Amino acid sequence: MSVVKWNSILFWVVIGFVSLLLFAGFVELLFQFQYSSANVSNDWRTLKSSSVAIIPGAAVHGKSPSTILQDRLQCGLSLYKQKKVKKILLSGDNGKADYNELRPMLEYMLRAGVKEKDIFVDHAGFRTLDTLIRSRAVFMVKEGIFVSQSVFLPRAIYLGKAVGLDLQAFECDPRKYQKASYYKFREILARHLAWWDIHVWETPPKYLGNPFPIEKSGEPTWRGSIVPEKGQ
Repeated sequence: MSVVKWNSILFWVVIGFVSLLLFAGFVELLFQFQYSSANVSNDWRTLKSSSVAIIPGAAVHGKSPSTILQDRLQCGLSLYKQKKVKKILLSGDNGKADYNELRPMLEYMLRAGVKEKDIFVDHAGFRTLDTLIRSRAVFMVKEGIFVSQSVFLPRAIYLGKAVGLDLQAFECDPRKYQKASYYKFREILARHLAWWDIHVWETPPKYLGNPFPIEKSGEPTWRGSIVPEKGQ
């Protein structure tokens, strides 16, 4: 292959690489700008009262929530106990017989004394996008407080706005996490995927379902499916 041909290939490789870097920077700035304009806090006192705390699932170990999930649950519980929210929406992966994020989440809240009618369970929160679309379309949430670690929250706030949710962000980082560097790297990829999901592919959630307004009692969303009916 001639020197001219190699130079041409190298030129287009460099152009492609620079374009990817510029696009990556654009997406990052877009998400951070959206995040900076939201009401964000790591202190429940500075958040406005809202209808619901949305708590996304994370890994569980057997029947126990992982450290990250436990911290989210505790932060969401603090919002409820301090009367910053009236309801709690637990959203996670319940798609496999041998893996259930929702049961440990639900049991955590019940043990903590949250009223049964105030707990809603979303069985199809496989991704953050699914959680947020279903919050709006199924549970008919208009505004709420999204509870997660700060590294994940810019994506949640961006997606929430895109699907019509007015969200505040509760940064739940009471400790340092062992895989912090891995989460930051993964989140860069996840934000790019989220941008494509919203602006190019218009990705729908895996499942939708009939409306179940957040103003109702949440007990039918989990009684009989995650825990037995009363009296059984």
